[in-house]
Amino acid sequence: MQNESKTGKYEAEMKALIKLYGDVVKEDMLRTQLEQSNGNVSAVTDQITTTLLNKKITVQDSIEEKNTQQVKNIDFVFPFFFHIVINNKDELNAELEQVSDTLKKEEEKVEIGETKPGINLQGYCINIDCLASKAKLPVWVNLEFNNISFNSDKTSYCCPDCGQSTVTSISRAMLFNSEHTISSSDNTIPVKDNHYQCFYSIKSGLSYEVESKKIRQRATSLEDLITRSEDAMTSSEIINLVAELQKYLITVVKPPKVKDKYDYNGDYNQVFDVGRFTILCDNATKLQTAVAVMKKAEKFNLIVSEDKDFFERQSKTHHRFHNIKLFVPKHDVYVEMQATLKSFTTLEGYTVIENPKLKEEEDLKQASDETLTKINDIICEWIDDRGIQKLANRYKSHLDIGILKPSQLSKNELEINNNASLKMAQFVYEQLCKFTPEKMKGKAIYVILYEYYKRYIIGDKNPASCADFALLLQESRKQEMEEDITIAQALETYIPLQANNYPYEDNEKKDTFDCHQHIIEFLEGKEVSEEKKSEQQEHKRKVMIVQGKSGSGKSIFCRHLEETLWNNYKNDSKQPIPVYISFPKIYNIKNEKDIILQALQSRHISKESMNAIRERVPFVFIMDGFDEIFDKYSQSDNSDKYFYDRFHLNQWNAKVIVTCRSKVLNDEDYNNIIDVFMAIYKTTN
Repeated sequence: MQNESKTGKYEAEMKALIKLYGDVVKEDMLRTQLEQSNGNVSAVTDQITTTLLNKKITVQDSIEEKNTQQVKNIDFVFPFFFHIVINNKDELNAELEQVSDTLKKEEEKVEIGETKPGINLQGYCINIDCLASKAKLPVWVNLEFNNISFNSDKTSYCCPDCGQSTVTSISRAMLFNSEHTISSSDNTIPVKDNHYQCFYSIKSGLSYEVESKKIRQRATSLEDLITRSEDAMTSSEIINLVAELQKYLITVVKPPKVKDKYDYNGDYNQVFDVGRFTILCDNATKLQTAVAVMKKAEKFNLIVSEDKDFFERQSKTHHRFHNIKLFVPKHDVYVEMQATLKSFTTLEGYTVIENPKLKEEEDLKQASDETLTKINDIICEWIDDRGIQKLANRYKSHLDIGILKPSQLSKNELEINNNASLKMAQFVYEQLCKFTPEKMKGKAIYVILYEYYKRYIIGDKNPASCADFALLLQESRKQEMEEDITIAQALETYIPLQANNYPYEDNEKKDTFDCHQHIIEFLEGKEVSEEKKSEQQEHKRKVMIVQGKSGSGKSIFCRHLEETLWNNYKNDSKQPIPVYISFPKIYNIKNEKDIILQALQSRHISKESMNAIRERVPFVFIMDGFDEIFDKYSQSDNSDKYFYDRFHLNQWNAKVIVTCRSKVLNDEDYNNIIDVFMAIYKTTN
């Protein structure tokens, strides 16, 4: 009912306008005026009145008699009681039409379907159930690169809207990013062209033949292509185009060649990076200008043959650029122009982005498209600043975390070079050890590369850095403390131990010192007595034994020392990492030499990681309860005299603290078992 009311109102308004202006203004013009004013009759009358007055029409008072029949005129009455005389009706209509055209909104041209490289045909769908057909909208049909023939009025192409073969007539053809030929039944001589975008009107009743091929170089060999490409790049045509771009402070760079004939597998027709320029712009507007200038390359006697816009299209593997291929007729070769922003390029010497030297990018692509995509997203800013900053916040320098070398790189250089996965592992490892970014993008890229290294090269379960290794040990210690409530509670009320550097006897008051502080000084290399200095120059003291009676607090002291050393490490990752080892739990008489390996494996450190850890990490081994395994130890038929050799401690960059009950070892045991370079401390009660 509401629509009927509106329709009735519209018709009433039209009748009023026709009554007023029907003899002067065409009806369709009145309808147009009314529609454009959204049904505002007053606005229409004002517009027509203004037009009439501007035409210098004679205006007379409405009281005068209608006596102007002697002149060829047309009368009409306004609501304002004016009487107007018109001498030229055709002239007025023309003027009103001109005014209407001036104010008329431009209608949007709607076309259905997507034009893609190759052959694109435009026609109309006749399917009554198709929305495009009902709206009488033209549709584009893409036939890719092909060789076809068709009659303009007798086709059956698939409609992109309804998916039915109901596009039965063609009115237009567009060849995009291709070399092509087209001919018609009334003109058998084919038109041949390689412009990136050519439109052809298709006449009714004629048949057509169209062939479209990809843009290809006409190379007989790589050397031939290189020669012609270099000649084209130094030709007056290209030089003039480059000069035009440089006028607007646009940087034009010729990238270095990084490939050889083996990279092309003998197919040179698809090679476009031999003759390539990189166009570097300060901002998106400059880029838009540069592309527009290149698309007008005809004035430089060049042909724009391909236009690929990857600047606003997110790509998994490509950087963000607008790619234009220019054909240089004089040298019969294509030259590629890649336009991008200076902030997106990784071109050495021009980049403002810190990034690893990804010259092995193809290898990285093969190993993990996902990683390359993430790096590309950062470089090209497909991730917003907040996302990039979030990644960058996780960055830690390799100087701080200490990248561990993959175990698989223990092979010789020849084996590594002959194995793609080993080559990749070596490449990523070296990049992580050399790359030290300072800016946000560089740090974010480092984080992505490190995550790839940790997951795909080292393995999720293994530490990829000294920091990862330390974290595993800390988690293991936390679990041990949760399981040993007695020790955990004792640490909360820990009372510092006093010690002497000679056997302690009960009820004898002798000079003592803080055991904890003395051992810290020993570990830091400060505890060197005068009489030992000459010896210390030749031998580094590495072992200290702490003796005390049963229940004197040796084990709690060890855990307290361990906690202190961990706190030192957290403040400075160059500090040694403590490892608490309980002799009764770990010692195996049949496998004494691997006691450290067993201790680390019990903390979820794989054997494969040990060599890399040994090379990078300094340790303090806190070995508790030597007295509890001494009997087994002394009965072993192992020929090594000192436990330092028996336990292969010389394979580690470590200092060792050993605890033992008093009076278990005599002086002879010390000389036979413990390395001579040590100090003996007895804990007091």
